[in-house]
Amino acid sequence: PARKASGGPSDEATLKEAWRRAKIAYELTGDSVGKYVLAGKVTRSTSGKSKLWKCFKTDEKGLPKGEALMIKISPNLEALKREAGNYERVTSGLTRGQFVQFTEFLPKAGDSKEFSKQGAIVMERGDMDLKAYITMVGPLSGKPLRETAVAAVQCLQAVHSCALVWTDLKTENFVVKQGGKFEVKGIDLESAMPYRENPVDYSPEACPPEFADAFLAGEGAYFILDYSYDIWSLGMMLYEISTGKSVFEGKSPSQITKLLNSPGYKVNVSAVADDKLRDLVSSCLKTEPKERPSIPKILLHPYFLTTGIGPFSF
Repeated sequence: PARKASGGPSDEATLKEAWRRAKIAYELTGDSVGKYVLAGKVTRSTSGKSKLWKCFKTDEKGLPKGEALMIKISPNLEALKREAGNYERVTSGLTRGQFVQFTEFLPKAGDSKEFSKQGAIVMERGDMDLKAYITMVGPLSGKPLRETAVAAVQCLQAVHSCALVWTDLKTENFVVKQGGKFEVKGIDLESAMPYRENPVDYSPEACPPEFADAFLAGEGAYFILDYSYDIWSLGMMLYEISTGKSVFEGKSPSQITKLLNSPGYKVNVSAVADDKLRDLVSSCLKTEPKERPSIPKILLHPYFLTTGIGPFSF
């Protein structure tokens, strides 16, 4: 029945109206994954292999509640399981870094035709990725630049302290949260692999020259991962956030890999305005991997020590 004997709307009608209002207010798609309802427009991960949605946890009536989260849905269960394990490993250590809060791994995203053969992971959501933020506001300077650099170094410290190599440190894999205060957090540990093992994937803009050499020689899958790989990526990221442009702005993945492989390739860091940061970026982008600084040395660099953030702040 549509109405109770008293004349008021039935529980079913009330719930239906509440759901109609929630669908508009939260931009719900009508699809759900476990106890989460999907919202907004789907986007693709930077690799293009996964779909990303905004989502909300539901209450006992199936209505959305709490803050918006992010859900990553993919048919590659092995990669999702690895990423979930990496999040738990990295964020449970003594130096957990500034990573987004991981919520859970769902081996089966749902029963619908679209989701039945896919898994999902749920995590904290940012307002936008760091690359999009820099495109919008331009290069960072002063306190926001320093805080973003600190976030990147803390994330890398957490990854390395777990004997992992991130292999995908780049501006797209950090999110900006602007609720109340400017905050930057790391995201996407799908490609992180144990130290001295082989990579599962690679991003040309984050990979160092020694990997580009191996890749073009057909040896990329057998490359032995070292922490120095991530230090090069960190240098590239620090260059981009301080200048507003990637070193490889406008170049295709194949052009980037070939450029990295060219004899005597060296990054010109003169566009980095801050003297101390320029020195740090230059040291991270040494062509010889053994000449790049370790995380402990980076923490003691004058850029951090003399800008009000000492080694004990990390």
